[in-house]
Amino acid sequence: MSTIVFTNQKGGPGKSTLAVLYAHWLVDKRGERVCFIDLDSQKNSSKTLQKFDCGIAATELFQTAPIAVPLERPEPLTLFPGARTLIDLERAQPDVVIPAFRQHAAALRRSFDTCVIDTPPALGLRMSAALIVADYVACPIELEEYSIDGVTDMLKTVFGVKQKYNSGLHLLGIIANRFNPHSPRQKEALASLLAHYDEFVIPAKISTRSAIPEALAAGVPVWRLAKNSAREASAEVLSVFELLRKRMGGEAVAAAEVA
Repeated sequence: MSTIVFTNQKGGPGKSTLAVLYAHWLVDKRGERVCFIDLDSQKNSSKTLQKFDCGIAATELFQTAPIAVPLERPEPLTLFPGARTLIDLERAQPDVVIPAFRQHAAALRRSFDTCVIDTPPALGLRMSAALIVADYVACPIELEEYSIDGVTDMLKTVFGVKQKYNSGLHLLGIIANRFNPHSPRQKEALASLLAHYDEFVIPAKISTRSAIPEALAAGVPVWRLAKNSAREASAEVLSVFELLRKRMGGEAVAAAEVA
């Protein structure tokens, strides 16, 4: 099993949206068995994926007690849902809860092809724990000034975890999400992003389209909606996911890390 984290230290870039769609993509387009861990106490991912709830809250993955994952589920996607109690973990002892999370994550590797983790939009114990157990990390970003200002901090966090705790962590790249091609401000922001972080940016954008939130509200991926805007949105989303998968092949990841 490989583990991929969708994260950003600022709220609003659409990390939960892309994490959910990526999990659906793995199931629909690649035929994988996927577990989804929602570490965000806002529980947006859990709301969309609620029919795949396995009955074990993500909070329990930080407890030392063993858990019994229901492996006979007919669905190829298994959700460990978020909970308000996740906030309390930020005050827990890291040397207790993080090893427990690592142990449970390792146990899941025997049962699934991929684990997708959605994190809270702030640096803390939960985000650190996710990066410590991950193989890959993708960072969605909204093309606004404040979001771009936070890119440096996010990269420092990722490479700091890689250096100190998880040498196997690979940055897949920064994803320009919710892009408005008619906005001069966003075009300037994209130019600034490329000027400073070109080697890390995924060479594809996901535009702001109403079909994506409509699909999530219905609990389905956008490519299952029968409307023109959904087809256009699907083409962009699937292009980004294919590029992420290609970078998992090694060459692009290695080049980005050297840079």
